Amino acid sequence: MTGPKGPEITTLRLDRPGIRAALGDLEAEIMELIWSRSPDEGVTVREVFEALYPRRRIAYTTVMNTMARLARKGLLAAERREPAYVYRATLDREAFIHRFVGRVLERLLANFGGVAAERLQELADPKTRARLLRLTEEARRRRTGQ
Repeated sequence: MTGPKGPEITTLRLDRPGIRAALGDLEAEIMELIWSRSPDEGVTVREVFEALYPRRRIAYTTVMNTMARLARKGLLAAERREPAYVYRATLDREAFIHRFVGRVLERLLANFGGVAAERLQELADPKTRARLLRLTEEARRRRTGQ
């Protein structure tokens, strides 16, 4: 679930585009759908199912189980409202990406230390390099508890 470090994201598939590097295809579709709505607007499994079904013929229970899994991972918060649960994203899309990239950098630094930091310095685009170095510093502070 969510805690001081945020949602549990343990998957990294570098061969997949965007948030699919961290989430499965259906999980990513559901999150994109939820993020496309107002942050104050909760969504039910039925609403997500009805939005996805025309382009992806899936079972209602598949959507329900996937949303429950996203809640267990800490990406969705569920609130019981009779007769159904209403789900909201715990992070907006940008915050999710920020946390995910930070975690990846943290793992790279923990596992490969100096080599990972050295490679970040070699990035050609100065804006990308600055952003990644900032995320790296945040990851270092989290790791050392500062």
